[in-house]
Amino acid sequence: MTTFQGGSVKIWTKKLQLLIVLTGVAIASAVPQVAQAHGERAQEPFLRMRTIQWYDVEWTKSKVAVNEEVVVKGKFRVSPDENWPRTAAKPDLAFLNISSPGPVFVRKASFINGVNMANSSSFQTGRDYAWEVTLKGRYPGKWHIHSMLNIKDAGPLVGPGDWIEVTGNHADFKNEVKTLTGETIDLNTYGMANNIRWHIIWAVFGVAWLLYWLAKPLFFSRYRKVAAGEGASLITKTDQTVAVVVLVGALGLTYFGYQWAEAKWPITLPLQSAQETVAPLPTEPTLVDVKLIRATYRVPGRSLNMTLEVTNNTGKAVRMGEFNTATVRFLNPEVGIMDEMAKKYPKYLLADKGLTLADNKPIEPGETRKIEVEAQDAAWETERLSSLIYDPDSRFGGMFFFYDTDGKRHIQNVGGVLVPSFTGKGGKPKDLENTRY
Repeated sequence: MTTFQGGSVKIWTKKLQLLIVLTGVAIASAVPQVAQAHGERAQEPFLRMRTIQWYDVEWTKSKVAVNEEVVVKGKFRVSPDENWPRTAAKPDLAFLNISSPGPVFVRKASFINGVNMANSSSFQTGRDYAWEVTLKGRYPGKWHIHSMLNIKDAGPLVGPGDWIEVTGNHADFKNEVKTLTGETIDLNTYGMANNIRWHIIWAVFGVAWLLYWLAKPLFFSRYRKVAAGEGASLITKTDQTVAVVVLVGALGLTYFGYQWAEAKWPITLPLQSAQETVAPLPTEPTLVDVKLIRATYRVPGRSLNMTLEVTNNTGKAVRMGEFNTATVRFLNPEVGIMDEMAKKYPKYLLADKGLTLADNKPIEPGETRKIEVEAQDAAWETERLSSLIYDPDSRFGGMFFFYDTDGKRHIQNVGGVLVPSFTGKGGKPKDLENTRY
């Protein structure tokens, strides 16, 4: 029995060592490293296409130093009720956030329509909101930064992402704030020593309790005693004494820690959990009406083909300049809307020649015209949007941007059933040699 007990202790010692090594690896992996894009591709395409439509998104800087700030801003439209997927919760409680590979930035401020977004809010379907987030560089590296809206019961809905490089030394990072009591503290280091101290105290306490029981005979010898009806003898008087000491010690440490914290920080405020009320942007009159007649996704050509009936109720001629869906922008090169913002848009999400019309002539005031539109780009595959055709609810969504002769933009939603096609034009598979990658 002595040999067996010793072998048991050795086995469990090795297991404990392995556990410590794995814990160290997990902690090391939590340290921010250079991360690759793009996590949003793992999100179902119906969520990206039919929930939140992000547009006019820009990153004010592509390179900042540690402690410097960058602003990410833009607008989003909440898809209307008729196109919002029934399987996803609506944004009755949502929080504006930023998706990044770890705490590589610090969020200094965030606003929606000028309202401070430290708390959550609700958003109306079919309406538009302007947002802005200020970030401060923390860890050097090249990071992929996305806008994101966290919706209760629906999860994170990720917007477009772009690379921001942070230079400098993390040791120089400071995040100083002035408290309500007039004290200036650095949030990056405030309370760190105390946090480490208490972690060590509880770790020593817990490991000592664990080692006490690991030093005893474990499974098989204890099982044999229980099977022999001697289970009551497994817990000795010493075990009971140690258990009482540990219980009293744990409760005493907890009470002491509470009293010490109350004496050191007598003025405290709980975390705030109120819900802000944010009014949407004013509704623009619908002067360009778009009716979807048919939509087909052509698999060999990686293209979405739509037949639309467009009515121009403006007083000026309009032309279709862009189709935006799931943060991918398909631009009509004939309209020429490659402004500075579009030039800075992430290249992997910009199909600058991806939108073609069978008839590119302006739609005159009062005219109703049936037009054939093709949105073609490899982004349908690289962004994993084409998998939509295999969903039981094969519907898509997006926005069209029309421009009149004065350059004024008219935005109209589009959505409906998407029918897959596995042949090219004319019923034959299309040659993919000229497909854009």
